[in-house]
Amino acid sequence: MFDYTVTTNKSVEDVVNDLAASLKNVQFGVLWDFDVKETLHNKGFDDFNQTFRILEVCNPKAARDVLSMEEKVSYFLPCKVVVYESEGQTKIGMPKPTVLMNHIDSKDVKDFAADIEKTMIQAINEAA
Repeated sequence: MFDYTVTTNKSVEDVVNDLAASLKNVQFGVLWDFDVKETLHNKGFDDFNQTFRILEVCNPKAARDVLSMEEKVSYFLPCKVVVYESEGQTKIGMPKPTVLMNHIDSKDVKDFAADIEKTMIQAINEAA
């Protein structure tokens, strides 16, 4: 699986707030909160009613460290976490950094990705 996704009974808004707090606890910050439905409505697509929030998140020290190992890691930054409604439930998910880094030929980068993945899973689980 390329992703890590969990389900919760919380609202999307509650999850986004709780996720920001749990990410902060592991030294990640939310750089951008993209509300897909709101953006599409503002562009005239009023028929799109599914809620998606795409959060771009970053740990500045981790970004600096991994970029010093391999510049092409920048293609995968910042990390994304998506919160959305599906079939009456709220889902929280992310692409797994370990899967993304399979395309980078560096054991150090792959080990680093495994640590980031573990940290982000912790934050997602705490928010759920």
